[in-house]
Amino acid sequence: EETTDSSETEGSLEVKRRKTKGLGSSIVESASVLSRALLACEEKKDKRHRAFLDMEERKLHMEESRTEMNRQGFAGLISAVNNLSSAIHSMASERNGGSR
Repeated sequence: EETTDSSETEGSLEVKRRKTKGLGSSIVESASVLSRALLACEEKKDKRHRAFLDMEERKLHMEESRTEMNRQGFAGLISAVNNLSSAIHSMASERNGGSR
């Protein structure tokens, strides 16, 4: 009977080894799936961050362009007012000089 008990014990150990080996490979496979999911998540996060930075850069460029257009517009307006002022002074001088 001891031989039978010994054989049963060895058989039971073999079953446990197979189960443990199967469990170990399942854990490795699950860890691999989890690792790939985390990497994909990180890549998506990086992609969103790059897109956000690109959008912020375009926004800044548009603000700079708008500021430059406003500056040029005001410079043109100031120039036009100065020209008008000079023309008014010139006309006033001609009238004052011509009426004497």
